[in-house]
Amino acid sequence: MSSRPFSRLKPIVISLSLAGIAPFYALPIVAETVLSEVQQFNIPAGNLDQVLNHFGLEAGLELYLDGSLLQGQTSRGLNGQYSALDGLRTLLQGTGLTAIQQADGAYRIGSPDVIYPENNLAGSVQLDAIDVLGKSFAFTRDEQGYNDVFDKNISSTYAGKQELERFKGSSPADMLSGMLNVYSSDARNSGGLDPNIRGIQGPGRVPVSIDGTEQAITIWRGYNGANNRSYIDPNLIGSVQVLKGPNLERNVHSGIGGAVVASTLTVDDVLKPGEEFGGELKVEGSNNAVTTDVPRLSTGTAYTDIPGFTASGDIYDPTLLVEPHSGGQSYWDDYAYRLAIGTRQDFFDLMGAYAYRKKGNHFSGKHEDGFYSRGSENIQESLVPDLANVYKPGDELPNTSSEMESWLAKATFKFSDNHNLTFGYRETDTTYGEIFPSRILWSKAVDDGVPQWPLSTVDSKAYNVEYQLNPENNQLLDFYASVWRTDTVSNTYTAGGYPNEPYEREASGDHRLINTALRNAIEKRNGLTLSNTFSLSNNLDLTLGGRYQHEQLRSDDNYDDPDLQRLFRMVPKEGRRQEKDFNFNFAWKPTSVINIDAGMRYSSFWTFDDFRKSRLDAGDNSFTRYTPITGQTIHYEYDYTLTQDDVQPAIDNFEANRAFYEMFGADVDALIQTELDKIGTTTSMTESAVWEKNSKGKYSRNNHPCLNAEVEITACHNGIRQTGDVQTIQKVKHLKGDGWAPVLSAALDLPNDSRVYARHSQAYRFPSLFENTISFSASLPSPDFQLKPEHIYSYELGYVQNLTRWVNAEYADLKLSYFYNRTENVIERDPNMNFSNLEKQTIEGIEFQGRYDTGRFFTNLSVAYNFRNEVCDEHSAVMLDYLSTSDCVDDGFVGGYLVSMAMPEYTASWTLGGRFLKRKLEVGSRVTYYYRHEDKFDSNYRDPTEITYFANTPLSWDTILLFDAYASYQLNDDLNIELTGTNLTNEYYLDPMSRSAIPAPGRTVKLSLTAKF
Repeated sequence: MSSRPFSRLKPIVISLSLAGIAPFYALPIVAETVLSEVQQFNIPAGNLDQVLNHFGLEAGLELYLDGSLLQGQTSRGLNGQYSALDGLRTLLQGTGLTAIQQADGAYRIGSPDVIYPENNLAGSVQLDAIDVLGKSFAFTRDEQGYNDVFDKNISSTYAGKQELERFKGSSPADMLSGMLNVYSSDARNSGGLDPNIRGIQGPGRVPVSIDGTEQAITIWRGYNGANNRSYIDPNLIGSVQVLKGPNLERNVHSGIGGAVVASTLTVDDVLKPGEEFGGELKVEGSNNAVTTDVPRLSTGTAYTDIPGFTASGDIYDPTLLVEPHSGGQSYWDDYAYRLAIGTRQDFFDLMGAYAYRKKGNHFSGKHEDGFYSRGSENIQESLVPDLANVYKPGDELPNTSSEMESWLAKATFKFSDNHNLTFGYRETDTTYGEIFPSRILWSKAVDDGVPQWPLSTVDSKAYNVEYQLNPENNQLLDFYASVWRTDTVSNTYTAGGYPNEPYEREASGDHRLINTALRNAIEKRNGLTLSNTFSLSNNLDLTLGGRYQHEQLRSDDNYDDPDLQRLFRMVPKEGRRQEKDFNFNFAWKPTSVINIDAGMRYSSFWTFDDFRKSRLDAGDNSFTRYTPITGQTIHYEYDYTLTQDDVQPAIDNFEANRAFYEMFGADVDALIQTELDKIGTTTSMTESAVWEKNSKGKYSRNNHPCLNAEVEITACHNGIRQTGDVQTIQKVKHLKGDGWAPVLSAALDLPNDSRVYARHSQAYRFPSLFENTISFSASLPSPDFQLKPEHIYSYELGYVQNLTRWVNAEYADLKLSYFYNRTENVIERDPNMNFSNLEKQTIEGIEFQGRYDTGRFFTNLSVAYNFRNEVCDEHSAVMLDYLSTSDCVDDGFVGGYLVSMAMPEYTASWTLGGRFLKRKLEVGSRVTYYYRHEDKFDSNYRDPTEITYFANTPLSWDTILLFDAYASYQLNDDLNIELTGTNLTNEYYLDPMSRSAIPAPGRTVKLSLTAKF
């Protein structure tokens, strides 16, 4: 049973009909044409329907096409001089289709076996017959991907090969540019992809899969949080689909925020239609980048031998400081090339690709920097007001270079049309610049600049085997299986130290420099995906699926190295994690206009901290003993009015010892009167009480001494923490969890090609290895502490309209959706730098997506309004300010990770373009808009001392308005040249959701050449 709500033929015609309802559609008459007149045709290869459409427009012929007979057929195109009739004959050769002239002069393209009453047989062009497969109209992968945005009952975005290559930008994060409510965090200082979908981001929340494989490592960013990086080479990617919200899409690993599904290049991306062997060479170069002056490490050198080196406090290392270049438009140190070859045979497909890109440090923009150059001496301003004073507009930006070298190989064995086996291999070696956020010495950076650190490296490999079996004569068998593995070795500058740090800083100590910034991580993942769809009846399908994944993280960093133990750096993370799920989904179409999907997913997981286990085995008590915190001493002050009872003890003392006092000359009566005069006066009193945690280990208002005292409090102060007995763990435990979550959607097809749908979906997100293993500035309160899984409740309402019946266009669609996501037990870093479960986070917004394409002109518009991002947790609120901080705040609590994941309130993307010179020339532009980031901390907290850069205060950005443009020209059937310009106004800006204070690239021009052979 088809899951499509309504069929979508390419609406390039005067009258558009659905296949099977009205089988023919017409191509418009452009002009009266003499059939024998010879003219020049330059029509590129493609799907037969596209080629015939192009031919009809150029030749001035009116063609009636049978959509049911064109699906799956390709054409080599038409190049050379032909008459209209000869050209039509040439295009139809080998298709088994007939062109029959009608009484009105038009030509009907159809099967020779069908007799049409109005046929003029004298005009018939009869050619060999072929088999026609299927009954529905066929689309290319990218056409289908863009259509799914409007045809599926779930919000999504899509980018095809052409769009990805055109706007791939300076870093992998730019792959997601232009996608509505989809972002990538820390775009300029990470070397990877860390996707954010509708404000949800992080390990397990938004999985990234590449050909079904997953490779992601959570990278510690110190006080500034963490990034969940997937290292990906855009040069190998053929398409990216982003699904928003939890779902049961077949063979997709979806988190609570959705999924990013990337597919690598295929043989169809490499070969021209109909060819058995060929290849593609792509070469490109960009300006606005300069070769990086990578410093040499001074390991082993005494810092006292380096002039200007300062070891006290924050290290000042002159060997890492370089004079930034300026004038980025004249530097072209960004180039890339890719060679791909393949063969398409009856029983197998083979392809291989090699890609390389080298990009130096980029230059910032020159204009609109006022927001970033205001200057401020207050560190709570998040460093942003001095950004342009540190990184001068138009200057080179250190630590932004990258170099990628990748290989891709695929082999598909086709046992029959619906039975195949695919093997895939992918390898990417990445070298890129980065600097630890807290090591940008802001107090000195305005005068001295930002150091250029050595480069990080990541080597990743992926292996996958896919098996598909879908026999036509078996309605109960539509089987898919995938087995995969990824191996990743990273050496990144994320350990928390310095590239050159003294072993001892004292004047009389060991002054040798060692590298305490480099962190090694070795991650292995193994996975299995299974699914089968049973067609139980004409209107009911059942899909069963299962997924298994095991990951292991270890490090070659030696914790016992005496040179490292005494210095500040992150401990090696080592652990294992396993996750399994089983799901089922019913797709039911009770009537011709109603579609209902209902299913559930059962998920389970466990994690194990191997590093803690190794320390336990080594007898190291520092990781096996802990003192539980049971509460906190609270000192509170209040005004007290003295009474007779308060002074009476002193009066009684004077009376009882009158003789004694008078012996020393004291006036006892006067002393007594002084005490009596105190009655009715006010004095300040101080008392103490213990604020105890509740049974869940949380603080609450209902037992806070200052909120529950029987007196009126004038001041309240935190005292020392109360602790229990020292605990020693005897065994490291597996931390486990599981749960069931439902997914339900219903859609109603309305008249005039419109549709409404509603979705409710739930999902669990279990703690990641990063969250369940030892760390610094983010760890569990105790070794046996069990985090609860996150549980999302997602709701979505959508309206979709196909407008092609009212406008003359190939595509004309709009989609309006409302979403509401409430996540309970959000795993977050609390004000004590421990991971805990917050009560809930609620995100709400509206999205609009629309497209219009006449063949000559096209435009796409997407707009989002995110009007709610509320985080609620009484424990966090009362710890920060027991009195004035609300339990619910905007974006998140200070010190947590969520505050750096907040989306722009308004965002938009608009593309406009046209195709000219018989579609050989395409020009277009794109405008991207992000509303400025309004720091919510000032309204969230009464006490500004709670807000510091080192508590992950988000880096604000000003309103961003970016203009991009491109021109693509098809020189001939085999050669294409394209010129792309991004950030044409050369705007100085900081990307949304940056964790590192590094601006984005300024104006960049890219020239690319693509050759098929």
